Amino acid sequence: MSGEEQHVLKGHSRSVRSVAIQGDTIVSGSRDKTVRIWNATSGEEQLMLKGHSRTVTSVAIQGDNIVSGSDDKTVRVWNATSGEEQHVLKGHFGRVHSVVIQGDIIVSRSPGDTRYWNARTGEALVADEAEASITPGTKTLVNVENGTHVKRSGGIGFTMDHAASATARQGSVYVVGDLCGMVHILHVQEIEPET
Repeated sequence: MSGEEQHVLKGHSRSVRSVAIQGDTIVSGSRDKTVRIWNATSGEEQLMLKGHSRTVTSVAIQGDNIVSGSDDKTVRVWNATSGEEQHVLKGHFGRVHSVVIQGDIIVSRSPGDTRYWNARTGEALVADEAEASITPGTKTLVNVENGTHVKRSGGIGFTMDHAASATARQGSVYVVGDLCGMVHILHVQEIEPET
């Protein structure tokens, strides 16, 4: 890898607020209220997705799903191939600052409010107005298989009042960047659900 600029992707009319990449696909969200899909090799714009009424603040891609969050308080799920809007997820009381998709679960975050959704159906699974999706000392906050609360217990207490702006996972280690410029490294252990 040379570090040389390969492409400048032009198309948005206002500032780009979020980008995501998967394989040869780049997704960008902008203050121009659009989500755009680009080919990383050619630099060509593939699709422009319209639906949000305010700034697109966060985008994520997994498989054939693109997820976008916006200042319009909605989360939208799009088909990455056709650009078709599959679901509009409503329920946030404030601007959506971050979205993550893993498997069939979408996690979206606005100040003081974390929500979990089924990516296939658009159904709301869990709303958590007190804690972020990952907290030290809480082994599992949400069962990823079905979206139910599994356990909340003790620990250090960690809230993300300023919302996650970037996340990464490797095994049981999560790295979460927030909008204040801090990076949090968390070790999460799986536990069995309480019966």
